[in-house]
Amino acid sequence: MFTRICFRGLTPRRSIVAFVGFQAALLMPGLVAWGQEPTIGPQVRIDLGGGTAAANETTAAASEMDPSRVVAGWNDLRQGSWRSGFSLSFDGGETWSDFLLRPPPPNQSGGEGDPFTAFDNRTGTLWAGAISFANNGGIYVARLDPGQREFNLSVMAKLGFVDKAWMTTGSIPGNPDTTRLYIAYNLGVIRSDDMGQVWTDPLSLGFGVGFLPRVGPNGEVYIAYWDLDDGVKLKRSLDGGQSFTTHTIATRMDVWAAQDNSRFPGQFRVLPMNYLDVDANSGTLYSVYFDTTNIVDGNANVDLYFNKSTDQGTTWTTPVVINGDADPPGDQFFPWLEVDDHGRIHIVFLDSRHTVQDDNVFDGMFDAYYTYSDDGGDTWHEFRLTPNSWNSAFSFGGTFIGDYLGMAVAGDRAYPIYLDTSNGDADIYTNVIVFSTPGDLDGDGTVGATDLLILLVNWGSCGDCDDCPADIDGDCSVGASDLLILLANWGS
Repeated sequence: MFTRICFRGLTPRRSIVAFVGFQAALLMPGLVAWGQEPTIGPQVRIDLGGGTAAANETTAAASEMDPSRVVAGWNDLRQGSWRSGFSLSFDGGETWSDFLLRPPPPNQSGGEGDPFTAFDNRTGTLWAGAISFANNGGIYVARLDPGQREFNLSVMAKLGFVDKAWMTTGSIPGNPDTTRLYIAYNLGVIRSDDMGQVWTDPLSLGFGVGFLPRVGPNGEVYIAYWDLDDGVKLKRSLDGGQSFTTHTIATRMDVWAAQDNSRFPGQFRVLPMNYLDVDANSGTLYSVYFDTTNIVDGNANVDLYFNKSTDQGTTWTTPVVINGDADPPGDQFFPWLEVDDHGRIHIVFLDSRHTVQDDNVFDGMFDAYYTYSDDGGDTWHEFRLTPNSWNSAFSFGGTFIGDYLGMAVAGDRAYPIYLDTSNGDADIYTNVIVFSTPGDLDGDGTVGATDLLILLVNWGSCGDCDDCPADIDGDCSVGASDLLILLANWGS
């Protein structure tokens, strides 16, 4: 049987190349999107202006419009009371400049924190915000416009005493050339259609903790939360946040109180909140949460559980453990999940596997870990980010390391943001994680004609096996296998 294939929009020469690549994909399907492990950069501290002051509860955002522009945030104690610290990088995470972001003067208070960020891939705009914890305070937000290097003055999105807010953006349903902002918090969800200047009154979401909003490719609004019982819950809106229905993502096997620390080494609280993101292309929802799998040697074994939904959150797959571990097992918790525009799933989390310790010790020893999946969560690839385990006793007297972590993803980069107390106090770090497409030999982000020419010029044996970029498959020779890999990734 003969199948005719038309490569529309291509010149005759490019059609030949595309056809050869297609045939390579048929003959060697394992080469399609043939990948390699990302480059994990070294630890980079991003809160240098904080000195030895405590810091925790991180957040980050970056936009596909310019992945080198990143904003990260955290709770910051440099002024002797809690503030919201933020840091900006304009060079892909190589250098950072940190600052405190405060609400307008009439709304400032002795306690400001719970930072959040958001991004808009349509315009390249970034946002940062936090909460001023006082009756004269509330939720405040600032905007970083494309091309700017400083945030605009913050505005109040909600007045009064509120708690824990997260923010997201997306299109208005039925109008893809728009940007609507959502902030979900303990009293409900508010929205803005003018890039964050004016906000609606809150729509109640009911009872729960950790309301985390996300927006799907057609403007669907999803909000994950913990119902303070055994429910990993979801609110869904198909009308732009005007009304919501309630769905169950999963049912927890273990339930503990918000201030309970009995299942983890260390004496800090660990709120069992839930985390969610949506694939901007397919609309698939991905969820991760942490739960007690079993009791080993008298200690709770807490793991990360992952599941997904392909019908807008109506039904979900059975949750599965996705983390590695040790023997005896450690605990994995505080995951943060992001899905990039390539459909790759990224998670940063804390992990105690490298130190054998009981749940009742004061000095809990932990590491930050990063894991990703490029096949929809079927397989995962883990990387330890911290060079050494750090002691929770050095964070706020050992009684508080925050309630969550954060991460930004954009382009071919991921920026996990986490705390580390290796300096004797809680500081904020990142590792710049870079993915490259095999066959992108000129580094322009696309596999094309220039890459093919580079490969052909270097055809044959490599003089230096450690410095031979055209040797895509790593066999110390540039040949047919490398050509097939390049062609299978053509246009990626």
